[in-house]
Amino acid sequence: MKKCPNCGSEVAEEAKFCTNCGNELATGGEVKPKVVDSEVKSENASEQAKESAAKQEAGVSLDKEKLKASSLSYWSWLVTAWKHPFKVKNETSKWSGLITLGLEGLIFGLSIMIIFRGYYNSANSYYSQAFGGSFGDNPVGLGTLITFFLATFLSALATTGIGYGARELFTPNRTDFLDFVNGIAHRTSPILLLNLIALLFSFTVGFTTSGVLNTMLVLCLFSITLAIWQFGILAPIYELANPKLDRLYILIIVTLLNGFVYGLAYMAVAAHYVSYLQQLF
Repeated sequence: MKKCPNCGSEVAEEAKFCTNCGNELATGGEVKPKVVDSEVKSENASEQAKESAAKQEAGVSLDKEKLKASSLSYWSWLVTAWKHPFKVKNETSKWSGLITLGLEGLIFGLSIMIIFRGYYNSANSYYSQAFGGSFGDNPVGLGTLITFFLATFLSALATTGIGYGARELFTPNRTDFLDFVNGIAHRTSPILLLNLIALLFSFTVGFTTSGVLNTMLVLCLFSITLAIWQFGILAPIYELANPKLDRLYILIIVTLLNGFVYGLAYMAVAAHYVSYLQQLF
């Protein structure tokens, strides 16, 4: 008799399988242990975990490479737009235009927030020196940034949509909306540079001679950006081929609608600052 190494039961010398657990027995007096199912499952689970980890690493690496390629493509498109704004090229992501408009709105909102915070702090300092009091904590903060960002970005989208609608309505040509946005952002791309310059000067504003001069410079830059935007948003109307209505009348319609959008944006910003004044007084 010999013993099964798997369960310890005694079996006949010539038996090939254990009569108790079914373990396969080796010939020649040697016994062949049975591989336990739990061990097999453990090995399989370990292999699956390794494969899953490898796939995740590969996915992260692929995402990084894709993000890098997209960033380089956008930067190349942006530099080309700065060099030749009206040589519009759509050899980029469909989202490049929206990203550019969003960055412009964000930088503009940040500049306005910094300017108003600077003037509030200067006024508070002068008031404290003259009367020994204080206006209290500076109320200008994230709310101002968000308000101006939304007002700028949404009005840019609205006016772009008006231009797109005019193109679709008065010409037989059809264009994808995101491609149209890319074209507008391409033509008005210098706005991003001007907003960056304005942001740098916004840190130096205040009730001093240099501070007031820098404020005037920032306001001039903002005026130029508005002119560039208005010209860029109307440029596709000039470029319409065989429109159903004369370009002059289309321009008048688009300008009136754009003015309505600007009026709404102004009202939103004014309401924001009225709430600040109510807090102060």
